[in-house]
Amino acid sequence: MLDCIAMNSTPKIFLMLLGATLIFHTTLNYMIDNIEEFETLPLPPKKIKKISTNNPTIQINAKIKDSWNLVNFSSGKTHTIKNNEAKKKAFREINWDLGFSRTKIITNGGATNPLGKTGAINLGPVDFDKVNKAPKKGYVKDKISFGNLINKELSNWYNYRTRTHNIESKNNVYIIKLKKRRFMKMRILNYYCGKKDKECRSMMCSRQQAACLTVEYVLTENGTDLFPQNIAGTNLVHNFNSPTNLN
Repeated sequence: MLDCIAMNSTPKIFLMLLGATLIFHTTLNYMIDNIEEFETLPLPPKKIKKISTNNPTIQINAKIKDSWNLVNFSSGKTHTIKNNEAKKKAFREINWDLGFSRTKIITNGGATNPLGKTGAINLGPVDFDKVNKAPKKGYVKDKISFGNLINKELSNWYNYRTRTHNIESKNNVYIIKLKKRRFMKMRILNYYCGKKDKECRSMMCSRQQAACLTVEYVLTENGTDLFPQNIAGTNLVHNFNSPTNLN
C-alpha cells in the first residue's frame, strides 16, 4: 500500500518541479530580453546645492596611479613623484603640504615624513566662509594602515556611488596645520575634469576625466591662526554644483 501511495505522488512532484522550472526560465528570459531597460533606468533626481566661491582655487592632477602629486599651497607649485625610492626622498626634501593620488590624500607629517609638521582636522560640511580661526590642537598626522599611508581625517572626503562608480565630494571643510605656525582651510569642490558632479550621477564618467580635483583654500599669515575674510585679487566667482545628499 505504501508503495502505491509513493507511485501516485511521484507524477505530482514531477509536474510541480516541471512547472517551477518553466516559471524560472520564463522569468530569466524576460530579464535577459529587458536588461537594457533596467540598466538605463535613470536615478531619482537629487537636490542640488549651488556652491559659489570667490576664494582661491587650485586644480590638482592626481590621475597617475601609484604616484603622488605633492602640492605647496603657499607657492602653488606641484611635484609629481612616481618612483618608490624617489618618493621617500621627495617627502623629506621637497617643500610641500599635501599629496594627492586618485582619491587618496596624505600630509607632510607623521609616517609619511617624520620630519614634517603638517596635520589635519575634519570640521565636517560647515560653512566655509564662517570658519574664522584654526583650532589650537587636535591635528592628526599620517599613519600606516595595511601597508598604505593614510590620514584618517582626510581619507573619508568623498561618497562613492556604486551604480555609476563615480566620486562626489562631501564638501567637508578641513583645517591643515602647516609649518611656520601657518594654517590653511580647504574643501574639495569637484573630482572631475570637464564634468560637473551632476553630470556623473546617472552615467559613468571616464577615468580620463577623474582624479582632477578642484580645491578651494584660504591661508593664514605666518604666525597667526586667523583666516582673512576678504581675499584680495580674487573678484572672479567660481560656481560648482554638488549634491546635498547621496544614496
